[in-house]
Amino acid sequence: MGTDNIKHESFFATPIYSEYKPEWLNELNNACKPYLQEAKDNKKEYLDKHNNDFGIIYHSKSILHEPKIKFLVDYIGKKSWDLLEQWGANLENHSLVYSSFWVQEFAKDGGGHHRVHIHENSHVSGFYFLENDNSSYPLFHDPRHGAAMTYLPEKDENKVTFSNKYINYQPLAGTLMLFPSYLPHEYVLSKGGKFKFIHINIQAVSNNVLNNEGSR
Repeated sequence: MGTDNIKHESFFATPIYSEYKPEWLNELNNACKPYLQEAKDNKKEYLDKHNNDFGIIYHSKSILHEPKIKFLVDYIGKKSWDLLEQWGANLENHSLVYSSFWVQEFAKDGGGHHRVHIHENSHVSGFYFLENDNSSYPLFHDPRHGAAMTYLPEKDENKVTFSNKYINYQPLAGTLMLFPSYLPHEYVLSKGGKFKFIHINIQAVSNNVLNNEGSR
């Protein structure tokens, strides 16, 4: 039997986009510094009592309206629109809005981490890495819940295959990553040192909702 009638296709893939933009680092680090300092000031009582910051994540308030990062807000907004269209979404009657935009820093003494999670009510999530001493990294999990019922042992866990249960990245400072918000991800336990990144979530909202044209 010949091979002309044989197809090997891949469906339901999950895209992860990354781009290296180190030219933004100095400007963004400087813009985020006061927000992180405020987050650290909020932990002063704990730090004074324990004399270390093991396990702490310094989580800022929203930085969405910080004028010094407007270029990043605009860039990610446009890039997210382009990616959603490339991924096959019809955005003709939708607008993109930021549901969250903040900066965070893991404890210099180690122990910072995020448990596996998704970002509900969002469509695009992402990170821009400001500092990384190989301290931690994002670990992305297979989003196919049905596949988890039938996992088999992998031949080689170091290779990217259709049998992978998770994929990890060790991103350089200056790396922008964007991905669908349904993709489960976590940050592995930090070993300490410098680890700082901006985290964003974007939602595609129906223009009917934005214009208050829904049923009453």
